[in-house]
Amino acid sequence: MAVSVTEVVVEQLWRGRVMELRLNRPGQMNALNSAVIDALAAGIQAAKDDSAVAAVFVTANGRAFSAGADLIEARERLASPAIFREGLSSWLRLFRDMERCPKPVIAIIDGLAIAGGLELALSCDVIVASDRAKFGDGHIAYGLVPGGGGTRRLPDALGTRAARWLMYTGATVDAHTALALGLVQHVVPVGELDGWTADFAETLSSRSAPALAFMKAMTASGQVTDERLEHELDAAVHVVAGPDAQEGLAAFEQRRAPAFPSVTAHQRS
Repeated sequence: MAVSVTEVVVEQLWRGRVMELRLNRPGQMNALNSAVIDALAAGIQAAKDDSAVAAVFVTANGRAFSAGADLIEARERLASPAIFREGLSSWLRLFRDMERCPKPVIAIIDGLAIAGGLELALSCDVIVASDRAKFGDGHIAYGLVPGGGGTRRLPDALGTRAARWLMYTGATVDAHTALALGLVQHVVPVGELDGWTADFAETLSSRSAPALAFMKAMTASGQVTDERLEHELDAAVHVVAGPDAQEGLAAFEQRRAPAFPSVTAHQRS
């Protein structure tokens, strides 16, 4: 008789009083699907509700922090624009909950953080990276636009021009470049990352919880408003229904380079 095993898409581990939410789809480059978003949301809520939790670390198993949205699931959801929109809305709710959580939420990144994976990291209070981590927006490669707050949080982190450069080019940058840009706050040699993380967890556990909560609240950016995020959501839903995005998603599934209609229509024979 076959045995059904439920995949644990996000592991909930502990480093003393620090809750560690560890993405656990390494075979899919920790692509973010609805199950991952729901599991992260449940973890953040649990941390908010438990006074014993000093902080939350968001990290991942495997060679990628996250390569972004699960585009296979995304394409399936496009059959219903309402379902697709609700899926993106769940991302926005999670990322806002992370920002509003009174506990420090820290991204610990070892590997790729691309597109939606970058948006997840940007929703954390601080980003710490190993020296082999890489960062990029990447939506442009598939004719897509950010839908998880990237058009708001990336300019807040880097400034408008640097953010546009990453978005327009789809380029990836290494950890030290990300540090110089202000995207990352600290870089740790990969062989020292686990020990550094354990020490940092101990440090945060020793800090005053009310003081940390006050600092987080008072330093919150006033730029990322619900209205601005709603505008981005509208744009993402509009763009993904267009022919370029449809071609980009098809090219992803078929493992080929996209031929965007907006480009091919103007190519000379």
